Amino acid sequence: MQQEKKFDFNQTIGFILIAILFGVFYYLNKPSEEEIEKQKKELVQKQEQAKKQEQLNKTASQKLFEEVDTTQAKDVEVSNDKIKVKFSPKGAQISDVQIIGYDAYNVKKDGHKDPLHLIQEGSNTFNLSFKSKQGAVINVSDLIFVPQVQKNANNTIVTFTANAQNSQIQYIYTIGDSYGIDFEVKTQGLSNITSDSKVDLAWNMNGFSTEKGKDQEKYWSHTYFQFKGNKDIEYELFGADEWKEEDAISWVANKQQFFATVLSNEEGFKDTNGGSVNSDKQDLVHSKYYHLNSKLDLKNSEINTKFTWDFIPLDYKMLKSYNDKGFQNLIDFGWGILGWLNKLFFLNVFKWLASVGIAYGWVIFLMTIVVKLILSPIMYKQNRQSALMKVIRPELNEINEKYKDSKDAMKKQQETMAIYRNAGINPLAGCLPALLQIPIFYALFRFFPNLIDLRGVPFWFVDDLTAFDDLIKLPEWVPFLNGHLSIFALLYIVAMTIYFKVSGSMDNFQMPQQEGMPNMQFMKYMMYIMPLFFFVFLNNYASGLSWYYLVSNTINIFIVLYIKKYMINETKIHEIIKANKAKPKKQGKFASRMQDMMKQAQEMQEQQKGKKK
Repeated sequence: MQQEKKFDFNQTIGFILIAILFGVFYYLNKPSEEEIEKQKKELVQKQEQAKKQEQLNKTASQKLFEEVDTTQAKDVEVSNDKIKVKFSPKGAQISDVQIIGYDAYNVKKDGHKDPLHLIQEGSNTFNLSFKSKQGAVINVSDLIFVPQVQKNANNTIVTFTANAQNSQIQYIYTIGDSYGIDFEVKTQGLSNITSDSKVDLAWNMNGFSTEKGKDQEKYWSHTYFQFKGNKDIEYELFGADEWKEEDAISWVANKQQFFATVLSNEEGFKDTNGGSVNSDKQDLVHSKYYHLNSKLDLKNSEINTKFTWDFIPLDYKMLKSYNDKGFQNLIDFGWGILGWLNKLFFLNVFKWLASVGIAYGWVIFLMTIVVKLILSPIMYKQNRQSALMKVIRPELNEINEKYKDSKDAMKKQQETMAIYRNAGINPLAGCLPALLQIPIFYALFRFFPNLIDLRGVPFWFVDDLTAFDDLIKLPEWVPFLNGHLSIFALLYIVAMTIYFKVSGSMDNFQMPQQEGMPNMQFMKYMMYIMPLFFFVFLNNYASGLSWYYLVSNTINIFIVLYIKKYMINETKIHEIIKANKAKPKKQGKFASRMQDMMKQAQEMQEQQKGKKK
């Protein structure tokens, strides 16, 4: 007999005492108003000192470097058929990058479309800094450069130059016909300015929010990097990330959901730390704030380093042939078998079906049918197993009634296993098909939110298959639903519930309770609650996934009904079990060992009972 859980008064008192102790500790250690005021003043003083130091550094830079005629210091714009780039003379920065052929989502605009900028209005800062011989910090991003533009048949070369007394700093950008920009930093006579042997590198970027699903966008946006001489990439998923590495890193990517800004260094970044922080919920302009810090070694007291900037859409097929740096691995298709399923199966099936030229929503529909055809043998085995279990249920109920006492648990288990064995049923056989489907189920969670082909693609009442559908609006105060109801998610839950009914999934929870097994009544309740959890999740997820699961469950309903009506006949099942019972049973080694172990356990149990008497 299971004992009822009773109210534990002592445990409750313990929790109350712990709470009181925490409260007393907090009160005793709470800073006084004088201490809080002192901390505020110290913070203000530090901020003022930082501003003064920044101004001193700028003044020192202006004294060291030649003053530039403002008519010579102009913005430079360069474009090809993939990107449009603007360079600023201040700090020789890349000040604007637009990806041609893609739009950014803007909820406030009619049509919800804007040109897609990865960098705009000073959101990107690349800075090299070092100390002058007088002790001032020189930030190259504060200097004013003079640009010079050269064009040839294949490339446009933009050279920015800042001159000091007997020294020079140059930033050289080369733009061809790809998403990449070669970037070279060269100096002459730097030893006249500094005695440092290293230069600090700092890259800061505010990632613009370009997608409809803001929460999803933040979830998939992170910094990624690759160690030099290694094709694997490193990253930390879930929320903000922070990392520090001493080994050389060949490239660092500020990844957003469907785009990435990548900075590569030919020699490798050393003594590097980086990461990203989520923007505030109220900030609809940005999704992430990225940062990178590293050091560059001076060679013969000069900087002579080659970088590459890449502003890339995360298209797996395109990136595989883009270069040999492994940028295609920035797409979060999953690790292990999940990644292989998405890259080798789902992506190829999707591309093959899309080549017909039909709408992507119908491509997903056809892709679901292909998957269902492949899994149909597994579904047949599942339903056959369910039918067999249904037939022997009366016998199992009899055993359960016969051995109600917990002392007879071993006998009940032995006779239950004997019924399974005589009927030719393997109770674990129903688990294997379900296990085979789990990787497919979870692989699709990675596939749809990361497939750039679906980005911004409408289908029926959905305006973007990689974001939620929000035709039904709700007040913002409704918890968990983010102000909308997804129709596809709702219909999927309805289809899931119907499938549970017609497939007999609920019948499995009417089986007799076995010793040591989970409470079937509780599991039945969970089967009703589970759709609610799925709905809350899918309501804010990619509508393409909800559409896939809706189609999948609808097909499942018809497959199950067909199997039950035409392929599995209960009379035939009885005949199969009867024939199995008549056959002589060959007990395998494993079954024999299990039976011996159960007998030994039963004997030990009886011996212990005798000792107690």
